[in-house]
Amino acid sequence: SGSSDPYCVVKVDNEVVARTATVWKSLNPFWGEEITLFLPRGFYSLAIYVMDEDTIGQDDVIGKVSLNHQQISAEPRGIDSWLSLAPVSPDLEVQGEIHLELWVPEQGHPRVLRCHLIEAR
Repeated sequence: SGSSDPYCVVKVDNEVVARTATVWKSLNPFWGEEITLFLPRGFYSLAIYVMDEDTIGQDDVIGKVSLNHQQISAEPRGIDSWLSLAPVSPDLEVQGEIHLELWVPEQGHPRVLRCHLIEAR
């Protein structure tokens, strides 16, 4: 249809912990949403799925970004960058990237993570 109705779902170890608003009819959505995540001890991964909301049927997955525990803890100052979306299944081709900011707001509380879902393109 030439446009999507994108939103993001944030999962920690495959459990949905947050969802952004849907940006209707956009290929360059701006969310600007900030979420506080409480990470369980020994969590494995944080994944952000960019979804396309459909009024009929199931919403489609556009792509995802996945960061494991090591990748997040390897960046003590946090992450602020455009990350390429990966396909959710090998037979799908995906283009696009999402601008994310992740940081630990308080020293000594590594299980609290702030996640700023800025925009996608």
